[in-house]
Amino acid sequence: MRDLAKIIATTICLTTTIALAGAATEVDQVGQKFSKPTLTLKSGDMVHFLNRDDTTHNVNVIDANDIAMDQGLQKPGETINVLFDKAGRFNVRCAIHPRMKMTVTVE
Repeated sequence: MRDLAKIIATTICLTTTIALAGAATEVDQVGQKFSKPTLTLKSGDMVHFLNRDDTTHNVNVIDANDIAMDQGLQKPGETINVLFDKAGRFNVRCAIHPRMKMTVTVE
């Protein structure tokens, strides 16, 4: 009976954690472009930036106050995960390839 109670409690905790977690969206980087020029998210959602190019990229998230959150260099095959936990409009740029641009709107 104790084991059953533990299983039920664990299931409730896991279900609650999954329900509270935001959604995840993948954005590829191929041909020195982001696969999605615009993206609309809910606060708490995460974006997985996958570098499917054969060159190094950079993910730089810039908020409405022009404050940049540089995620560093991203080698081919690497993924950078960015949590968007505040509402607003964000510009995403690659500091290495200036034509790589996208806009993320967080509601």
